[in-house]
Amino acid sequence: MRFIHCEQCGETARIAVADDDQIVARFSGQHDSRRLRFYEPTGRAEASGPWHEPMSTRRLEVRGEDGPAMAIGVRRFLDAPLVWRIERQESEERTEVELDRPLFWAAVDRALYPSHLPGRPLDEWAGQIERFARSADPADIVLLDDDPNAGNATFACLTLTARARLEADLGAFGFDAEIQGRLAALFDQEHFPPLRVRRILMPAEQRLDGPATREPALTR
Repeated sequence: MRFIHCEQCGETARIAVADDDQIVARFSGQHDSRRLRFYEPTGRAEASGPWHEPMSTRRLEVRGEDGPAMAIGVRRFLDAPLVWRIERQESEERTEVELDRPLFWAAVDRALYPSHLPGRPLDEWAGQIERFARSADPADIVLLDDDPNAGNATFACLTLTARARLEADLGAFGFDAEIQGRLAALFDQEHFPPLRVRRILMPAEQRLDGPATREPALTR
């Protein structure tokens, strides 16, 4: 897949391998060939929602002879075709790590059932886990499967060593011995605590100050 773009009128067409020659010939015939530019995806991309959702906005980082750019695909209506445009601007991928709270609370509920505890100490514990994950070294994050319901998120968890550090901090939240033992047992589960890693493509003018956060460099 690649894109062909006319600098004079701004029209952009997505070219699939199967119909490459036909689209290029037709597009070149409709535009001044001297003003045409080709862009190749770099492999970095995100969507505003699930990739299979027709109304999700697609953002693909691309590169042409004139440097990096962003190919943006949108639909105005559900049954309208996807329309692409090229925005020439550098982009940077920012990575955010967060606690997958629905999965986290489901695991905690199963571990504590039928006991009922005040929510505050559990909320504080969840917050401590999320802060730990956000500040963790990339080597402590294990990437799992991509989230099929999100265009830019991957399920993740912590390494065994990182989980051990979190487990050691359980005593600071005032849980009684039985509850603390049940919660500690959660760390024996391979994918606890459940995390999500989000990849966000930031145009140059939207970059945050300070060093960029990189995607954890780990095998899936």
